Amino acid sequence: MGNGVDSSVSGGIGRLILDNPPVNVFTIAVMEAAVEALRGLEADPSVKVIAVQATGERAFSAGVDVADHTPDKMRHMLDIFDELCMGLHRSAKPTVALVRRMALGGGAELVACCDMAIASDEATFGQPEIKVGVFPILGVALFPDMLGPKAAAELLLSGDTYSAADALRMGLVSRVVPEAEFEEKSERFLSKLARNSGLVMSLTKKAMLAGLGKEASESLRLADAIYVDELMLTEDANEGLKAFIERRAAEWKER
Repeated sequence: MGNGVDSSVSGGIGRLILDNPPVNVFTIAVMEAAVEALRGLEADPSVKVIAVQATGERAFSAGVDVADHTPDKMRHMLDIFDELCMGLHRSAKPTVALVRRMALGGGAELVACCDMAIASDEATFGQPEIKVGVFPILGVALFPDMLGPKAAAELLLSGDTYSAADALRMGLVSRVVPEAEFEEKSERFLSKLARNSGLVMSLTKKAMLAGLGKEASESLRLADAIYVDELMLTEDANEGLKAFIERRAAEWKER
């Protein structure tokens, strides 16, 4: 694809690959290419889950390019970054970040916006913006709800860099694996997800997103409506229940 981003599809897994050496900085061109790649993966009916990963041995991403943080470029830079991160957050398909090295600034925000994140025990995370006199807009807006107010405040106000274990404690990542086993365990996890019905995963995510920020009773009402009016009208829901009763593997139709 070029412009610092590649993509591929195999075995139900669509991959959005950051490839902008040496530290996968998000220039405007890289973010535009990433948004385009994400749209392509979302439109591909063979893709059940979207993995976001990076090339190189130094960083998942060191964040947004400071050179693009100029008055004439800033509005577009902020808009395209939000489009990428919120696109992953709101995607109809489950999104998983695979993080082997540092994810700083915009890199950490992108990880947080994926539904799940698997980190190597050698990965590091941080929001250093406070140290240069600014704050990360998306992090400030989303992290208090995503991570809890105390974890968010520590991450955003200290500007410190945190270990993968700390990121797990804060809720920034969902699991940590040893670097030596990272590829094997992350691929096993992705393959496990891809064995589910893509349609049912999409409806599950739709129900979770529908309830975000709502009162518990309203979240329950919305989830119930999606379950009754959408999920239970699919062939896959009925096939899954039937296969369980018949003690056999489900054969998903994706409809």
